[in-house]
Amino acid sequence: MLYKFGKCSAIFKQMADESFLSQDEIDMLLQSLGKEEETKEEEVSYKPFDINELERISPTRLVKLEQVVNRWIASATIELRGIIFNLDNIALSEIKTEKISDFVLKIPLPAAIAVLNIEVLNGRIYMVLDTRLIYTIISIIFGGPAQPYKVEGKSFTKFEQKIIGNLVDILVKHLNNAWVELIREGDIQFAGIEDNPRRLITISRNEIVIVITLEVEIEGFKGYIYLAIPMKTIDPIKDILRTADTESGNFRDVILSSLMNTPVVLNAVFPPLTMRVRELLELKEGDFVPLDPRATDSITVKVASVPMFRGILGESAGRKAVKIKSFADHSVRGSE
Repeated sequence: MLYKFGKCSAIFKQMADESFLSQDEIDMLLQSLGKEEETKEEEVSYKPFDINELERISPTRLVKLEQVVNRWIASATIELRGIIFNLDNIALSEIKTEKISDFVLKIPLPAAIAVLNIEVLNGRIYMVLDTRLIYTIISIIFGGPAQPYKVEGKSFTKFEQKIIGNLVDILVKHLNNAWVELIREGDIQFAGIEDNPRRLITISRNEIVIVITLEVEIEGFKGYIYLAIPMKTIDPIKDILRTADTESGNFRDVILSSLMNTPVVLNAVFPPLTMRVRELLELKEGDFVPLDPRATDSITVKVASVPMFRGILGESAGRKAVKIKSFADHSVRGSE
């Protein structure tokens, strides 16, 4: 129990009279007592809750989006090798989510940001070319080594802007093709190139974007291409992006069409013929090699050295031909 100041003073005075405490000790205790009577308010620390920080869509579950990216990489790489002769590989590095404000801070200057529209979704996506990658490509075009020029924050020249424009045109074309084939929700259209990363923040600094990172390797140098997709842009089609349909729909039709148009070489093989070494060595140009009379009735048709059909030798329209009679005993047809 704490006593008020007046009562405590009387008690300590009485204790002093009894030679228990000196006057200095009494003064020290009185000072301490005054401090104990003071109450301190505890500071409550808190952090405001921002609902925009919630990741409503997990990028790891967007299976079809990853399929779009892989197809985009495969087709764009072929055409880019016509410009970047030393291009080794383009690969998907990672897919993650982060605030757009954090993403913007990572974009070096001068910036090369292609702004893309998806009209059906009423949203935009952003393609960012790594500045060091751009200068490396420029070096290669002029016959230099695969290493970037010194980036000093200067603006791109008109010639450099022309090269950037050509790269963006190729990348957007193949991205749109992959998007249309797999997603079938509008076209991706090029809107322009932005050089100020801060202009990407159109609504909220806490807006969540899916950042897709592509790693570009050129003679040991590694540069990056980033594709930033705001969550609000793909929210209307999130169910489509979560569903893989590699075995159905347009993707399956494309694969079948490609397979059906693949050229193959057929070889008609007669049954083996046995000869002595002496007879083989005596053969010369113009000699006839007699076949077993039954050979023409037992022709094996092979595809890539794999027996596919059995047939008989005959003629068709004045040309030698093989009439298919049955499948080979060990046929590897996919329908079986």
